[in-house]
Amino acid sequence: MNTTVTPPNGNKREYISYAPYLWPSCKGIKNVTDPETQCPYKPRDGLYNPDVRNLSDPVDSRNMVRDVLSLSIFYQLHGDENFAEKAVQLLDTWFVNEETSMLPEVIYGQIKRGPGEWKGREEGILDTRLYVYIPVAVRILEKSRAWNDNIDKGIRNWISDFSNWLMNSNLGKQAFKRSNNHATFYVAQLATYLEFSGRIDEARNLIRKFSETTFQNMILKSGEQPMESKRTKPYHYQCFNLEALTYIALLSQKINGTNLWEIRTKDGATIQNAVDYLIPLKNQDAGQEGEAILLPALYKARDYYGDRSGKYANTISKFLKTTNGASEWWTIYSPKSLRDGNVKNSNGKSYNYDNYDSYSENSATSLFGTSLYAMLSFGLGVFFVFLY
Repeated sequence: MNTTVTPPNGNKREYISYAPYLWPSCKGIKNVTDPETQCPYKPRDGLYNPDVRNLSDPVDSRNMVRDVLSLSIFYQLHGDENFAEKAVQLLDTWFVNEETSMLPEVIYGQIKRGPGEWKGREEGILDTRLYVYIPVAVRILEKSRAWNDNIDKGIRNWISDFSNWLMNSNLGKQAFKRSNNHATFYVAQLATYLEFSGRIDEARNLIRKFSETTFQNMILKSGEQPMESKRTKPYHYQCFNLEALTYIALLSQKINGTNLWEIRTKDGATIQNAVDYLIPLKNQDAGQEGEAILLPALYKARDYYGDRSGKYANTISKFLKTTNGASEWWTIYSPKSLRDGNVKNSNGKSYNYDNYDSYSENSATSLFGTSLYAMLSFGLGVFFVFLY
């Protein structure tokens, strides 16, 4: 890994990132020459510390996923082995090569800096949430000439080892015990990796346990998500958590697990209530996409719950007209929309991909990955705009 800062244990193959909402508090401390090591770091929720960008791993990680997905989809569409070859090369570098690959753990994710030992936090597991798309790419690339036994074994071993780390490490256990989006994205990741590794029963049990515990306190009767709405960016974080919740619900459908769409919280609410709660609200959070960040949940809620009243279709149409275009890739979350020709961009052009799932009908994650053609066809320069 090409990290710009050496992790505390000296191994540059460790993933490392800084906590984005922690800032040095140097009040009362004399002769400060290095705030990173002399001043305690304290939270300022929602206020992004720009110096976290001094580390290259988070950006490199996101770019890797984006590039692997893009190349994989182009290979699927055009059959050009050059695309597959480059995608496999990236996977080899990040997950397989013993000199360059990331170790299958996140022990230095979202580090809290300051005096004393720098340690990773369970929040750091959120940094790898996009890795759920790696199995999608693998299921495409394994048909290419570039794929080989060494890559296949290496990727599968890495994902299996990472699954075990998530389950057995203190950081993983702490992430599962969280009451907000950190737990939701933890479950989304681990369930995906377990499914990919053929550990279907474990994936089902994980989602079932989540539905019986953490999920029970996530949504009030009104649909409000209290652990997200109390944040400084309540609209953003409620949409963010819904992305993971609806992802888990779809994945659980594919593996015949708990029907999270129908499970009610202790207040009697479902995922649908959480989606509906946000529809009439205005996004007061800072950011360029406004209410359009609700689009992933809107598409998926409409596809599962139906839309006799037209509220989802009307809201989707409204939000697409207000977006600057960066949110249009979110149709990845609604293959049904693509197949039915119901997706339009801000210029009114319709998209219809009848063969969206022709290559991975048996893939447990085909619902998420196979519609990436939509994202690519929109010609977006930014693929994962929701990250920060």
